[in-house]
Parts: sequence; C-alpha cells; structure tokens
Amino acid sequence: MKKFGLRILPLIALVIAMAGCNRTITGDVQADKALEAFNDTVKQNPDRKGFHEALQHWGFVLTAGDKFEWSKDTSANEIDFAMVMTAEPFLNSGLDISKLDGSGYVFSRAKQENGKPVPDLLIHPFNVSDKKETSQGSEDAMRRLLKQEPSLVGYLGEQQCYRLMLGGGFEVQWAEKPGLDSADMTFIIEADPLTAAGVDISKMKESGWVFEEADDGSDTGKIPNRFVKMYKLDRH
Repeated sequence: MKKFGLRILPLIALVIAMAGCNRTITGDVQADKALEAFNDTVKQNPDRKGFHEALQHWGFVLTAGDKFEWSKDTSANEIDFAMVMTAEPFLNSGLDISKLDGSGYVFSRAKQENGKPVPDLLIHPFNVSDKKETSQGSEDAMRRLLKQEPSLVGYLGEQQCYRLMLGGGFEVQWAEKPGLDSADMTFIIEADPLTAAGVDISKMKESGWVFEEADDGSDTGKIPNRFVKMYKLDRH
C-alpha cells in the first residue's frame, strides 16, 4: 500500500501542475496571450511608461507625443482606456474642435503639467466599467481590464498582432512579438467624425496618419473610413 501511495503522489502533483499551466489569468486564453505580448513591448521600453497620478492612469508614450493609457482602477473615472494623439496634424488639416460633440473624440487644450508643456491633444476615451478594482502596477492594471472584458481583444493572424477594440472603428494593435512586424503598435481611428469636423484628408499625407477607405467585404466585418498610424519603437 505504501508503494502504491508513493506512485499516486507524483501523479497528483502532475495533474495540479497541468491545471496551473492551463489556468487563464484574464478568463480567456487569447486575452492572456495579448496581455503577455503587450507587457513584453512595455518591458522592452521602460522609459516610455509612466503614471498619471491625477487621472490614476498608466501611460505608454509612442512617438510624436502620442500615447496609450489604461486605468489603475475602473471606478476612479469614466475613462479606462485612452488613445491620446497630438492634435496638431488634425488642426493643421482643418479640424474645427467645436464640431466634435458626440464624435467619439475629446479635445484637450495645451497646458502646463508638472512644469512641462503638454500640447493640444485629441483623445478617444473608452470606459470598460465602474467596478472597484485595486491593481498593483501597470501589468496587473491591464490584466484586470482585460479580465473584465476579454471580448475586447482579437487576433489578426496575417498581421501577427493583437487588437484591442475600443468601440466603433477605434483600435489599438500591438505585435505578437516585439520587433516581429513592421509596427510595434498601431492606432486606428474613425475618419468620418474628423472629416465631418473639417479635416481635409489631402492635408494629412505628411502627418504620419494614413487614410484607409471603408471596406464592406472585410473578413473582420465592415470597416469604416479610418486613419491609421504605425509606431516602430526603439529596442532597449
């Protein structure tokens, strides 16, 4: 009986270990993989990550002042994810900020923050929930957000990247593995609300934003007119 018991113990340990390996940390295997890829990108660029105390947001600086932000606590405010973009290219292309009401965009005027200048910004905010969450660090904050809504995450096999869908035609994408694709991160934003507010597409050509026309026959569903900007980050 003792020998039989000794044989059983390793089997029990193996079953427990296998269960641990298959356990998801967001409630969804795909969201887990997206989280891992996102964290890898941030880890390779630690100087780009910061924390905004007033907003209780983590932020990851891209290029030209653009930034992706995610909330430490979904109950802290109504913005849990934010695509933050320098507004200058849009303003120079004719954007009338008085026409942005209900557009999915928020305009933030230039200001001083902690003694540093912050330019005019165009922001797309997204609320996940108002649930009270206490996260520990940037990785845990993102994990908790994806755990609340794993359906926000998708995967594009051809591009080898994950997509975080933030309502309508708004997306943040990141590479499955840092340095694998032509872009480490990509912002995709709706174009129609901006053109309706005066943006001239022809004047955006040198801005870093590329206009893509609507595609009703896409494999991922109907795609609206949109602007796309790809970010290639330095390796550290």
